[in-house]
Amino acid sequence: MKARYFIIPALFILSLVGISNFGGPVTWGFFFVVLSIPLMCFSYIFAVMMSLRIYQKPEGRSMVSGCPSPFTITLQNEGWFSFSSLRIIFYSSFSTISGIEDSTVYEIPPHSGVRKETQLVCRYRGEYSVGIKKIVVGDFLGLFYLTYPIKEPLTVIVAPAMVNLQELRDAVTDEDTTRDSLVNRTRPDIPVREYFPGDELRFINWKASALMQKLMVRETIGEGKDGIALILEPRRFGKTTEEYLPPENKIIECVLALSLYYIGKNIPVDVFYGPLSPNMRALRSHGDVEQLYSDMTSYSFREEGKLAGIMPERGGLSGYRELGLITERFGNEEYALMEEMNTEHLPLRVYLIEGEAETELPRGVKVIPIGAGDALTEVL
Repeated sequence: MKARYFIIPALFILSLVGISNFGGPVTWGFFFVVLSIPLMCFSYIFAVMMSLRIYQKPEGRSMVSGCPSPFTITLQNEGWFSFSSLRIIFYSSFSTISGIEDSTVYEIPPHSGVRKETQLVCRYRGEYSVGIKKIVVGDFLGLFYLTYPIKEPLTVIVAPAMVNLQELRDAVTDEDTTRDSLVNRTRPDIPVREYFPGDELRFINWKASALMQKLMVRETIGEGKDGIALILEPRRFGKTTEEYLPPENKIIECVLALSLYYIGKNIPVDVFYGPLSPNMRALRSHGDVEQLYSDMTSYSFREEGKLAGIMPERGGLSGYRELGLITERFGNEEYALMEEMNTEHLPLRVYLIEGEAETELPRGVKVIPIGAGDALTEVL
């Protein structure tokens, strides 16, 4: 602790000793002077708080995870006295600001300001506060400091990063899907299946729907059943933002990277996601991937979300070349559910984010562990 922190207590004790032993106007005057110093210091601090104006200006409210964005901070003194000690503390859990340190102390003359042009980098997808979190104001003697949060934090919406994978270990090839498509074209009958949210209305088979008393759609040739099915875990496992935001960001990043890779190889992809009701996005072109990107930007995981709630009916994952589950947890319950849906025992890849498999892996199941801070180009 710095020596100046002992000055006021020492002087106060000395004044009390003088009053007790000597009395008189001098000792009493000294006592009141010592007593007035904290009052003057705190009055000055409150005056600074009333005269300080803070301006934060990002390039836009929508940013992309991991991409630097221009960011401007202005501290303006609108009072008639100087600010002798001003320090700013930033939100640091999910974002970084380059070129400005929390330890920097600013002195601002009357009717002037400090303007800093820097770069803001948001680490994770989602909506959260960035920039200045707190202000530390000190008095003119450097004896007292008061820290207070700013009234209107800056909140931004951060879109997920789109990672372009050049290769994918043991990936399904477009030759595989082309061969299957040629085989599928020889089938004399085009089957129907139950309608799933995300299916195009033009594929509804009204005759079969009337017969089954529920909406049925045609499985069109080349529709993607010879491709890949990606299942996005809808549950939120963490309790605090610090716990759930990093792995959820990596889950979204992973499903987008896999979708972009397979579409780039002309391999159709169906993405199943929630969070509370089943949704399916059929990807057949880069335009479809852009639609998925838009969905994932606003996607929200839920604590009450259930994997079973977003899955198709029993056997609904049949006909794909491979299944992919992107999740934070893979145990007996998850495996049993996938087995129920996967009646053809297709190869299953589990992209496990920040977790470990809680069950013995049978043949045909491969777990790929991915850390929340890992680069997908290195682990996939």
